[in-house]
Amino acid sequence: MNQPWTIRWHIYLPQLLLISLGIIVFFAICYWSIDILNWGWLLNRKGDREKEFLGMLYFSMGTFFRIGYGDQVPFGLNRWLVGLEAFSNYFVEVIFIARLIMNVLGKFISFSVRERLENLLTRYD
Repeated sequence: MNQPWTIRWHIYLPQLLLISLGIIVFFAICYWSIDILNWGWLLNRKGDREKEFLGMLYFSMGTFFRIGYGDQVPFGLNRWLVGLEAFSNYFVEVIFIARLIMNVLGKFISFSVRERLENLLTRYD
């Protein structure tokens, strides 16, 4: 029997993981591209310009998950991109939670309707 509180985690979690990973890589590529165009850059703890893609990926992960260790500092256009990436995480979280709630409510409502119909049918037997 399909219980109303059963959630298909095997579908939702991989989707969330792939969307998050895609956003992180996308913004790392954006940081890297902006650095190449000299429109903005990242400085590391030593004050040197971060030029490696892995450094940009690390910064993107820290920004997306809103960890913000402070060991890299954005300048130029990258400052605006940081805000956009942090907002994208918030947006993904809201969509995921809303989808999860709608799934649970949908199953609960269908379970409740099915139960009422069964009670109605057994009443007239």
